[in-house]
Amino acid sequence: MNNRTMSAVILGSAIIAIAVGLIVYAVIGGSVTIILWTGALIFGISLIALSFLSSKKSGKFSPSEFTYRFVNGVLMAVFGVIGILYLYADISPWILVALFLIALALVGIVAALVNGKKEEQ
Repeated sequence: MNNRTMSAVILGSAIIAIAVGLIVYAVIGGSVTIILWTGALIFGISLIALSFLSSKKSGKFSPSEFTYRFVNGVLMAVFGVIGILYLYADISPWILVALFLIALALVGIVAALVNGKKEEQ
């Protein structure tokens, strides 16, 4: 898939994510930030799905498009889930920050291990 097509699909995914956020806000009500959190969750999931259509060939100093989109998608989805938990669950914000840091570390470790295996081949 060429870059223009991928960019158009990513833009469409972002618009759909915002639209779903607006629908959730209209149905549930409450804080307007639910649009942001739901949009981040949906957009992160779409980036994860789109990463499987990306090239797995990495550059000399950069990760592959697959790794880049997959990591960004996972972090965006985790960001959305944590935002939704902040709004609707009685959890300390410090615990939510710790959960985000754990997710960030796990994604970083997995990405490093995947790239390490590619370098060995």
